[in-house]
Amino acid sequence: MLGGLAEVAGRYALAAILGVTGAVLVVQAPVKAADLGGDCCSDLEERVAELEATTVRKGNKKVSVTLYGQINRAVLFWDDHVESNTYAVDNNYESSRFGLKGSAKIAGDWSAGYRLEVEPTEANSARLNQFNDNNQMDAAGALNVRHSFLYLNNKKWGEVRLGLTATPIYNITKDTNVTELEDTMHSDNRMNQSFFLRAKNSPHNAEGLSTIRWSDISRCFESANAFVCSTRKNGFAYWSPKWEGFTASAGWFEDDEWGAALRYQKEWGENWEVGAGWAYAKITDERLLNGGGGFAGFRRDFDEWAGSESIKHLPTGLFVFNAFSFSDTNDSNAIGAFNGKSPPLMNAWDVQFGIQRKISWFGLDSLGETSIWGGLSQINDGFAQGSSGVSQGLIVFDNPNTRLGAVPANGLINATTAFPGAGINGTFQVVGSEVNRWQVAADQELAKSGMHLYWVYQHFDSPELDLIDSDLRHRSVPLEGFDLFYTGARIYF
Repeated sequence: MLGGLAEVAGRYALAAILGVTGAVLVVQAPVKAADLGGDCCSDLEERVAELEATTVRKGNKKVSVTLYGQINRAVLFWDDHVESNTYAVDNNYESSRFGLKGSAKIAGDWSAGYRLEVEPTEANSARLNQFNDNNQMDAAGALNVRHSFLYLNNKKWGEVRLGLTATPIYNITKDTNVTELEDTMHSDNRMNQSFFLRAKNSPHNAEGLSTIRWSDISRCFESANAFVCSTRKNGFAYWSPKWEGFTASAGWFEDDEWGAALRYQKEWGENWEVGAGWAYAKITDERLLNGGGGFAGFRRDFDEWAGSESIKHLPTGLFVFNAFSFSDTNDSNAIGAFNGKSPPLMNAWDVQFGIQRKISWFGLDSLGETSIWGGLSQINDGFAQGSSGVSQGLIVFDNPNTRLGAVPANGLINATTAFPGAGINGTFQVVGSEVNRWQVAADQELAKSGMHLYWVYQHFDSPELDLIDSDLRHRSVPLEGFDLFYTGARIYF
């Protein structure tokens, strides 16, 4: 009798936990109330059965379901060389998110499944600026859908995906990094993308800020990023199985984009781990993420390619990582008003180097790997003179925070209003830009908890913006640099 009561009590506690948390668990068969051979515990059995009936379960016993995600929060200290402040942010280098993965075996090597993933948009570090510290008025809403696709997989032949999924070029400058430190920081500028530039000698207040943001002069043509140029889109894609360290992918996405990629990651003997990747994308979608198309007299034509390489010496933990990105436009209306030329080729590079290993100092080796690294990056001609064919000829940024860019298709800006206090007045055409960054960082793994602590400092030199007037004479704009430091933690589940 006591054994039976212990069994019932244990199952009662389990059912109560499931009822409170609403967790989705993989259960092979429904649990039945124990038969104790009498009615002394009938009330307890009825309550257990009731809780079992109200517990969240899978709708289909043939599909195994996994709940996964991460939280990545940080404190950001920023300084635009006139104003400085402190924000609590969601680290958009690898944002907080949660999702569901489902899989079911069909027969032999065949299986099918799905993936659904969302992220909160509140306090997204890539969208904050001198006026906005929390994204409370974000038009995108409280949640952003990142993935929503079905797949059919064969162990020998690979996987086909249908729905909202990653393009082949997506993350090609991140996911070949053998150190896996991109969740702390990668090549893009995700902490100050939406901050406004400030001209030197401008008024030391809000009126002294430019109407142009850092991302307006440091991005590829398709997105607000300079390295992760593409994103996740609706379409279908093929991903090959891994062969000798290589994986290939290709896909088509509305309306229209197609691309392909080749990735490599493998250990070379006992001493080296190597990663590399290269990808290309062709974009002819007139409205990018907004969809649609067919605008009379307008033709979209973007070519983008990017890649990365990394190598790590396993005995010492020393590593080097490099990323590069190119973006070219032949949009039919992206022609300079003064020089009659298309924008120059956007190009960017990033190099990071450091050490990642267990360190005996202060007993850190008992916690997990310690990573200390730094790097340099440069983004050239990333002012992205382009057009969506709508909205007064300004390009719609292809990122979760869809907004209008600051450099229209003809390249003209009013320097008097764009850079108040800079001493440059009148209308000019933007013909070039350069953004330089250097950074140092540290990351401490807490292996037993699936957690990381991190610290990052980034310095941006005064950016260079090259303008010409109607007589094709060059002028430069004296702009302030930017400094930031952020520290935080991320945990995976």
